Amino acid sequence: MSESSPTAVRAAVRAGDGDETTGLGRRRFLRAGAGAAAGAAAVGAAAPAAAQAYGGWMSDVGNYEGTLDYTGNEEVTVSVGAGENGLLFDPPAILVDPGTTVVWEWTGEGVPHNVVHQPEGDGDPAFETELISEAGATFEYTFEEEATFRYYCSPHRAVGMKGVVAVGSTDDEVIDPDAGGGGDGGGGGPLTTSDLLILAAAVGLVAGLVLAVVAAAGSPDGDQSSG
Repeated sequence: MSESSPTAVRAAVRAGDGDETTGLGRRRFLRAGAGAAAGAAAVGAAAPAAAQAYGGWMSDVGNYEGTLDYTGNEEVTVSVGAGENGLLFDPPAILVDPGTTVVWEWTGEGVPHNVVHQPEGDGDPAFETELISEAGATFEYTFEEEATFRYYCSPHRAVGMKGVVAVGSTDDEVIDPDAGGGGDGGGGGPLTTSDLLILAAAVGLVAGLVLAVVAAAGSPDGDQSSG
């Protein structure tokens, strides 16, 4: 948008004939462009919990939409090697109670994979598996401590194969798994509140840009004749 703005301003200036109409062209453009600016600001404001959750840890995870609430379950299974290319954990972020056992199960896709805890600071990982390729292989860990456990697959960390187990509580948006959130592809579930805010902001941005183009292209004939 910032690259096209100078061109639109020049178009508004050329549409005028004399100082008064040139000023009017600029004013029309600026008034219309305000809608675009407001839309852009709204996009920034709505952005995403997804980008900020867990210190940005999940910002490049393709199937991440929020944290699925599995509290009340004694055991939760996470697929290792989900998605079209087998380079995702599914679900990628879960909320569980202390004492819950999480079972990671390999799909056999995109292998080899491992599951490695990313500790805070210089601490040692709470869990770390070897690289595994066999479909159906499992690894389990029981989370007793209320904390946030970030983890990743070593060979595929750079492409966003990461996950989170939040134990006890989370500041992230919580999704009911039975409502269809999460999943292999990261799409197909119902729109979350963040999704709706972003969609509304995007509509406002497009509308503002359209008004800006129309205002810049219009010739102020009425003012020319009166001047």
